[in-house]
Amino acid sequence: MTSQTDSTGANARYFRQGLRLQHLRIMAALAEVQLVSKVAERLHVTQPAISKQIAEIESALSAPVIYRERNRLFLTDVGQRLAAHAQAVMQQLRRAELELEALSLGASGHLRIGAVTSLSPTLVAKAVVAFKRVAPRVSISVTEGHFISLRPLLERGEVDVVVARVWQPQEVPDLEQSVLTSEPIVVVSGRDHPLAKRRRLQWSDALSWPWILPDKQSVARRAIEAFWAEQGMATPGDVIEAQSLPLSLALMCDLPYLGLFPETLALSHAMRGDLSVLGLRMGGVLAEGRCFWRKGQIEQNAVLRPFLDCLRAVPGRF
Repeated sequence: MTSQTDSTGANARYFRQGLRLQHLRIMAALAEVQLVSKVAERLHVTQPAISKQIAEIESALSAPVIYRERNRLFLTDVGQRLAAHAQAVMQQLRRAELELEALSLGASGHLRIGAVTSLSPTLVAKAVVAFKRVAPRVSISVTEGHFISLRPLLERGEVDVVVARVWQPQEVPDLEQSVLTSEPIVVVSGRDHPLAKRRRLQWSDALSWPWILPDKQSVARRAIEAFWAEQGMATPGDVIEAQSLPLSLALMCDLPYLGLFPETLALSHAMRGDLSVLGLRMGGVLAEGRCFWRKGQIEQNAVLRPFLDCLRAVPGRF
């Protein structure tokens, strides 16, 4: 209760100092993207307009909120504090907007989600929680799989939206899409695996061990094998094909197999002592997550837009 009161009081002081809502939007965006050009793109204004409003912010506070070093932009201590309050205000406004939209729609019905397993326990789960808070009468079903298996379901109207990792982004006929997240994929093992004790690893060390991988027909498997081929490496001969992350976790606890997990989930399990995160990187392969829906469905499906908004509003998704 105290922190909320402190935040409200701080925001009130900022407004008394002459800051406007647009100023807070700019600070919230700067904290995320750290580039004036990207802030301008996100807010659909020109770069000079953003620079002018940053000057207005600094004038209102009588203190700098940004500084530049070697062509990079950083927030000052004052800027960081203002940005934190700005992000809180933007989240509150977004929640209010979603709630009002759901109420105006009288949102009810059924939302059918398709999702890859690496995004289900993180991005999708958080979005579903947020969505149920604003649209509690909507029933939800989630079908897990890989994009190649989920895409036909989306095209036939058997699911309303698909959330998937992409390898080589491209336009898909009759489907709309939106970028949601950029999260690295990391190499993991059981905590007692011999490689878990090694500080320095090469890919040749890891690929001499057996692996748990997605099935051969999936986008993920093709991307992984293409990455290894670029390193001059072949796919290991001993492979268990499994889509389920809980199954992969259970297998790695008892077998000397290596696997690939999204970084957030991998670090969470590592903190609990279930897994070890190895010092190998996938070079951005499969880092980008997107959502896909059929063209024209936002206008026809009353619950789709609020759910897409919840996906985009998941904290920490970038």
